[in-house]
Amino acid sequence: MQRSDLSVIPKREAVAFLAVATITVALLQTLFYYVPTPSLDALRYIDYALNIHEHGVFGLSGRYRDIVPAPSNNNSPLYPAFLAFAMLIDPSLQETLRCVASRPDIAVNACSSSYRVLVLLQNTFVIGSLFLLWATARILFQRRSIAAIACILALASTKLLFFANHLLTEVLILFQFAALMFVLVVAYRSQKHRHFVIAGLIVGLMTLTRPEYLYLGYSFILVGAGIACALRSKRVTILTGCFGLSLLFVISPWIARNHHHFDRPVVTGGYSDVIISQRTAYNRMSFIEWSAAFIYWLPGYGESLAAKFLAPSSYAKLRPSPDSYVILDSKEIFSSGLAAVDGDRERLTGYLLKTEILNHPIKHVIAGIPLAWRGILTGKYLAIVGLPCALILLVNAIRHRRSELLILAAPALTMIILYSMISVSVPRYNVYLIYYYAIATAWVIISLADSRNQSPPQ
Repeated sequence: MQRSDLSVIPKREAVAFLAVATITVALLQTLFYYVPTPSLDALRYIDYALNIHEHGVFGLSGRYRDIVPAPSNNNSPLYPAFLAFAMLIDPSLQETLRCVASRPDIAVNACSSSYRVLVLLQNTFVIGSLFLLWATARILFQRRSIAAIACILALASTKLLFFANHLLTEVLILFQFAALMFVLVVAYRSQKHRHFVIAGLIVGLMTLTRPEYLYLGYSFILVGAGIACALRSKRVTILTGCFGLSLLFVISPWIARNHHHFDRPVVTGGYSDVIISQRTAYNRMSFIEWSAAFIYWLPGYGESLAAKFLAPSSYAKLRPSPDSYVILDSKEIFSSGLAAVDGDRERLTGYLLKTEILNHPIKHVIAGIPLAWRGILTGKYLAIVGLPCALILLVNAIRHRRSELLILAAPALTMIILYSMISVSVPRYNVYLIYYYAIATAWVIISLADSRNQSPPQ
């Protein structure tokens, strides 16, 4: 690893940015955003949060709120715990969420909308995310203009404030990923133990928000161990150990709790077989459907372009419809697998991994390519500009051996591959990519401006 001095951001500049970001977020929130009626995944997190707040149990009750639920581990606990904390501060939020959970079909008319404190807290995460994005770009390029433009583009994508007004895990992931990006740059430059400890703590919190981030932690540890062995470096071994131990420190209480209740030392359990069934259903795509996916899954205009230029049969099963791969075929795969293991869901995930993935690895990887394409097209219009800019920046980093940029890209590349291999890879999963697109686009804009200013007069 290469050492370099950590660039210090002037305090006045940091305070000024925080003030501008706070005012901007407050104005945008007031003028353009509101909390819609919670639905789907949000109702699940509300259920968990109410049971944490009212019964001290992480579990699901459904509409029957007075029943103390059995412990559950189907989801990670951090976002429901955050909602429970918000209810502790604002009792009126509890009344709203209890009403929504008990009567989800008519909540828009029957329940109050007391989300003010929750939105305030979630907007604090947005401001923190913007500050960390700004600081990362500021340290990387030492240009105020690149850092400022990156933040403007991230806000313009609308994703930050969109998730600040929804009861979903993404608001925490966006903040945590911004923190991870900043800490990775600082850790690379400083090579200090504490920064690797902080990185491990962040990935641990990400795992407690969404369980798949545990695999990001594993990848960091494996790469660190590989570098340590290749270089025979005691220092890299210690730094990798600092990361791994701090990650374990964060997640071990939750794993111990799950081992106590379910006899399995895992972060989550209960629905991996469903996820694998949905993902492997796409392995059945024909070549025509595989090709059509690159057009159909384009942001904004993909569906209209497909309708105009492609045969309906080429994308019919890619749509969210009852006869789609993710619904019809996944149910068939799940049911067939369950029958093969005599109805034992404890064995189903392993059976599906073997029969649907390990027995057809090439088909699985090939099917993952358009799914990865769908996953990286997050942020809609920002992705259209930001993706090519990110590729240009990545090539530039390789050519000029800017290792810190490659390290910064590693978490995103890891998660893109992971999501395309084990999930249906919807853009929401990779929403953190708005930071990469924003930084890369800002860098390209300023680089072009610099090039134009340095060109000789005609």
